[in-house]
Amino acid sequence: MENNRSKEKAARYARVYNKILEMIQAGMYPEGSKLQSEPVLAEKMNVSRSTLRQALALLQEDGIIEARRGVGNFVRKTVDANATGLEKMENPMLKSCTEEISEKRIEVVPGISTQYTESIFKRKMPVVLAVHRFYCRDDVIHGYCFSHIASDCEYLNQFDLNDEQAFLEFLETRIYQYAHSRKCEIRVVGSTENLTDKKIQNEQGLYQMIRESIVDDGGRVIALNKFYIPIEKALIKVYSNHQGAH
Repeated sequence: MENNRSKEKAARYARVYNKILEMIQAGMYPEGSKLQSEPVLAEKMNVSRSTLRQALALLQEDGIIEARRGVGNFVRKTVDANATGLEKMENPMLKSCTEEISEKRIEVVPGISTQYTESIFKRKMPVVLAVHRFYCRDDVIHGYCFSHIASDCEYLNQFDLNDEQAFLEFLETRIYQYAHSRKCEIRVVGSTENLTDKKIQNEQGLYQMIRESIVDDGGRVIALNKFYIPIEKALIKVYSNHQGAH
């Protein structure tokens, strides 16, 4: 009997999942729109709040909706068929943060080389650039990146380092054009005092951290980036296909 009850319960929240999905696909809830409140949805579908929450949790896991604490559940933007993920050599923040980014800020801090930076770049240099990047929308910081940039990289000679916008454009796009390869390591990390000081909007105190090492065609590491995305706003995607598939 207990097994039958479990199957019944699973069937109920599966039906609710399918019903909400149908409503989204039918355009009743467009991309970016807010679902009705949980009490209203539960009553409309004639199920308990517990059953509704299980269905909503599955919709969140499948990337169909997102929960914003204290605000409600919203329909995510659909992934474009031609979209790319981390398999393409581009800024991983813009590929993995579900929040729309409308503004980027940068702070550049020249510093002396240390044992740590020598271990990163596998060589000595008099100066290493430390760079802070903030990814924002409506003056709210939704993501952050800390970078070490090799100062002996000849590409830096192409613009004035005092021109922050030019340097930002280099780090965001052009550096990937000069790159021969990169390595991304992905892990979940907890908040630290340093991250808290950056005032990144974060509901759960956890971040998806992407550690990106960029190598040029001469085999030199030219940049090490650490991107921090609040876990509730992180969605890592990698697309692949069979070579020669028709």
